[in-house]
Amino acid sequence: MLMDTTLPAVPELNLTERGAERIRAFRQRQGHPEGWISVTPAGLVGERLSFTFALVESGDLKDDEILVRGSEDISFVAPKVISRHVIGATVDADVVSGALSLETSYNPDADPLAQAVQELLDQEINPAVAAHGGYIGLLDIADGVAYVQMGGGCQGCGLAEVTLSQGVRTTILERFAELHDVVDTTDHAQGANPYYQASKK
Repeated sequence: MLMDTTLPAVPELNLTERGAERIRAFRQRQGHPEGWISVTPAGLVGERLSFTFALVESGDLKDDEILVRGSEDISFVAPKVISRHVIGATVDADVVSGALSLETSYNPDADPLAQAVQELLDQEINPAVAAHGGYIGLLDIADGVAYVQMGGGCQGCGLAEVTLSQGVRTTILERFAELHDVVDTTDHAQGANPYYQASKK
């Protein structure tokens, strides 16, 4: 009996030629021509999730990371929690600044549970949060956990965890029996008043 020795396929995203040229040039200047490009959620700009990119050493993946191929010589590494946003996305570089951007193809509206959770956020939670200049959006739902992102005045606010634990988390879990936890994935160290330092890769 023959065994299937083929390796599992690496998921892909759509990397434009302009984006690829920008990455190759940057890696050469930094002396890491084989480095991976990390993709992490940077927070919400209005209701839209934004991402940051960084050059990291290629090597072993952490348990909570995935590798996504952009081209034969360029790979991206991202937290598994945002895998649905990254796989199949389009990464391009701005014509003027060269800054990378990611346009996700993930549509939470295709998931009835995700849609219901986002509607709860929009209709009942965000009106109160907006009074403080903030916004909370659903990032993903996986294995009974809702992952949320805070934007605006919520990002970096010292009371963000209190808001999440005493209000948002309780409300979501009371409404949806399918969920057992709500996790804030926001990098509050990038906000105006961070209450913890972001972990270094």
